[in-house]
Amino acid sequence: PMPLVVIGVGLLAWFWLKGTRFGTALYALGSDPESAASVGINVVLVRFAVYVIAGGCYGLAGVFISAQTGSGDPLVGNPLLLSMFAAVVVGGTRLGGGQGGPVGSVFGAYILMIVVNILLVLNVSAYYATIAEGTILVLAALAGSISHASVLAVQLRAARARLAAWRAGILPSQLERVDRRLKIAEPAHAQRSPASPRPAFHLRNAETLRYALPAYVCLLLIVLVTQIWLGRAILNPGYWNSLLVLSSFLAVLALGQGTVILTGGLDLSVPWTIGISGIILAGMVNGSDAALVYALPVVLVMACAIGFANGFGIVYLGISPIVMTLATNGILQGCALLYSQGTPAGFSSPMLRWVMTAKLAGLLTPIVLLMVVFVVAAVLLLGRTPFGRRVYGIGNGLRAARLSGIGVERTLILVYMLSAVCAAVVGVMLTGFSGQASLGMGDDYLLPSIAVVVVGGALITGGRGHYLGMLGGVLLLTALQMLLAGTTLPYATRAILYGLVVLGAVMALRERRLQ
Repeated sequence: PMPLVVIGVGLLAWFWLKGTRFGTALYALGSDPESAASVGINVVLVRFAVYVIAGGCYGLAGVFISAQTGSGDPLVGNPLLLSMFAAVVVGGTRLGGGQGGPVGSVFGAYILMIVVNILLVLNVSAYYATIAEGTILVLAALAGSISHASVLAVQLRAARARLAAWRAGILPSQLERVDRRLKIAEPAHAQRSPASPRPAFHLRNAETLRYALPAYVCLLLIVLVTQIWLGRAILNPGYWNSLLVLSSFLAVLALGQGTVILTGGLDLSVPWTIGISGIILAGMVNGSDAALVYALPVVLVMACAIGFANGFGIVYLGISPIVMTLATNGILQGCALLYSQGTPAGFSSPMLRWVMTAKLAGLLTPIVLLMVVFVVAAVLLLGRTPFGRRVYGIGNGLRAARLSGIGVERTLILVYMLSAVCAAVVGVMLTGFSGQASLGMGDDYLLPSIAVVVVGGALITGGRGHYLGMLGGVLLLTALQMLLAGTTLPYATRAILYGLVVLGAVMALRERRLQ
């Protein structure tokens, strides 16, 4: 059959490429970029070529799918993300680079398809497909990382040491019978110098202002363009109310996703955490205010369990945050489909609907007042609590954080639990805003939740950022969406312009960091 011929030609091209200098440079770069650069490999050029080849392969896959189905679907690639990652990991490719290749990925893809087909033969619902793929992805990533020095092995040895210490009635650090007490020299009695005056606010927060203010400056420009183009922005209370209401969803997500990014991670389970939370809430509430009293805690507890599972897999099993959260997203998608049987039932309670859509004095929606409280709480959480300081410490350096006495494992689990809870809250808010839940209601919020954090001045590698900057990114992107929605441009054109503006903002902020 022709699919085998196409795959065979692709593998032959890979074997040829692997034998060239570019193939050698590819594996060297994946193993250790610094060592590769030191032996004369052009790291930038190799990386650029890799992404060009990857884009070409994605394009060929789209052509192949269109040829099979006889039609073109612009959204056909979205469901393939989980399958693609799972096939690569099952095929033995290490996510850190330097090991694996397309041959293993092809076998991994066939293994996944065999599993899915077996489920169909056994008359198992197709809704289990993403659950199976997510589970296989986690198991494959776990199996591929097992070694004496792996995170899982280290955690097992630490657990065994704690158990032995507990049985002996001593601390784990006392098992080696070594005196680890520090000898601290007596402080010299020197004359204390007078305290210097407290610096001004703009001096104390100069770095934060430098990275957070550009988002607000761009927001002002977008508002001015909206006023000039549409003629109803600056002096229109309805515009500002709509801006704040529509920003509330991303403002909540920015706290969870932003906290994860501050630690150097990424949470890709946001879309279906939103979706399953809204679906379960609507099904339990079914238009009853009384049911909301117990349905909301159930949804939040479920979100805590989702976040705990993400954090546990990342911290104690050593699975990459991208892999773990992507697998969780697929599992949640299958669970949501099974729970709703493909058609979500129920609708929002009147109270929740009032919070999201009513007008106080004909001007202000109640959710806006709640968001003021939320923003204050978020700023205090990240800037004035031990938890916030631990988050920044982990983002600046994992080893340094451990040596400083920070409970890294506990903090990271709490971070992912916070992200899941924020996503669940957004699911509740979206259900109240639209009146009911729908499948895929969270799909449009994954990339914006990351974009607002980066546009707000946070480093994607972690350790630097402020929630007020993230809030500026939220307002900026929401105002941009409102401006584009007010034009007569087609949806596809608006999406392209939106992506270009976000990319330009990220590049501009990157230049400021380099300077």
